[in-house]
Amino acid sequence: MFFTLASCTAFGFYGYCTTQTLLCEAPVRSDKDLAQKPSGSYEYLFSYPTHKYINSWFPDHGTSTPGDPEKGLLRYDDFSMTAREPREEYIVGASMADRDENGDHLPNGLCWASWGIVDGHAGPYTAAVVKELLLEYIVDELFLKAGIDPRSPYRDSRPIFQNRPLQEVVQAMGDAFQRLDNDLLRKAAQAITGSMPLQASMQDLAPAESGCSAVLATYDTASQYLFVANVGSSRAVLGHRNAQGTWEASPLSVDHTCQNEDEVARLRAEHPNEADMIKDGQLLGQTVTRAFGDLRWKLSARIQSIAHARLFGRPILPSFLTPPYVTAEPSILTTKIDPKDNDFVILASDGLWDHITGEQAVRLVGLWLGRNDPSKPLREERAASSLDLVVADSNEDVLRSRERLQQGLIVRKPEDLPAPGREYTKVKYGDEKNWVVVDDNAATHLARNALGGADEDLFCALVEASMYPMRKLRDDITIQVIFFGYGDHEDLDLKLIGDDPSSSDTLDLA
Repeated sequence: MFFTLASCTAFGFYGYCTTQTLLCEAPVRSDKDLAQKPSGSYEYLFSYPTHKYINSWFPDHGTSTPGDPEKGLLRYDDFSMTAREPREEYIVGASMADRDENGDHLPNGLCWASWGIVDGHAGPYTAAVVKELLLEYIVDELFLKAGIDPRSPYRDSRPIFQNRPLQEVVQAMGDAFQRLDNDLLRKAAQAITGSMPLQASMQDLAPAESGCSAVLATYDTASQYLFVANVGSSRAVLGHRNAQGTWEASPLSVDHTCQNEDEVARLRAEHPNEADMIKDGQLLGQTVTRAFGDLRWKLSARIQSIAHARLFGRPILPSFLTPPYVTAEPSILTTKIDPKDNDFVILASDGLWDHITGEQAVRLVGLWLGRNDPSKPLREERAASSLDLVVADSNEDVLRSRERLQQGLIVRKPEDLPAPGREYTKVKYGDEKNWVVVDDNAATHLARNALGGADEDLFCALVEASMYPMRKLRDDITIQVIFFGYGDHEDLDLKLIGDDPSSSDTLDLA
């Protein structure tokens, strides 16, 4: 058995432009100018990147990875951009293939492929651990259910990924989620009640004190079943075309938040007579109802009291009566994937879903597919053609060009400036009238349109607002798009971009 694990991250732009940077729209000052600046001159202290510069590096947050078309996997696109440091979100990916006792690949080649997103809250520590260990825990559970000791030096001599019963895989994923969480909590409890040095104790405590959501998708190339497990607020959605050729969205995950009535009913049944447990859409002050870590919602009041006294732990939550309130038991959904249908799956943290729905995300990728073929290599640069001009919503006649977005906002005409007194606070970031197709990466395409799309004024502010608390504007955003297929996308109807089969996303320049 051969197992590889790779974690992918992308780093945001968080430095301020220096006064010598030519890309600043603020007046450019030299060092000599600075030395002679008048006392109290505020304008010399700050400068900001131009729209051109922001549009030039925004795509760098995304990457594209070729798949294995013979196994029905075309390509994986991802995107990750933080709203603050330290990083709390991660992309997880793995390929799994069985080998024989000599270390040679078995004839079936790639057996499984996995993708995941880990979204931390209240600190980065839980997410950092989960992204490293979750897939390893799942593989260990598969060994155990195959009757093999995961620590055995001979474990590579038997395949574990071929022809596994569906229920066995589901059970392995569920057990892995909960065993990893239990290990985090046990380690934390030992640190709290033990006698280790303070530094070591706090280090063992941290991964359980913060928390994280997670969504993980695993595809079995032999059975063509996709398994999706999730806890928390990250989501997965399947995009597929119906008989009329219109893209439709099917949820592959369950929201574990207090906005989910089923979750609220479950908690009420498990903790009767606790009227104050859920108030104002939160579970004892937290939105998610299932997550890794979050020891304040899980460990007993006695252990938390010791942590508070010994290790600078946080106070016990009000109305804390019958823990645990939060669980890491995942919801797991299975679905059959036929690569010939050219379906795709979107995984994303709530930073995307705060601004667009699952249905909108599928329509956006459908629109993107009208201009891009995931079975072909990425183009380094598009030639000037009608593909550079896209009507995202023909009813609104929204026309934007790739060249314009790359060059940024050139303030020469009155219409280029925002309206005087424009109010941004309640604006809808992912407004469909601003949808645009300019990115070669489908995940980057989703992020751009969720953050304003063709509204450059809004988009650039949401992407880079170094002098403003970014979390007041948006959350971290992490996205993966997985394209299934055998490499033939010629049958895609480029005009089917939404619910109206007669609508067109092309512009006739003849």
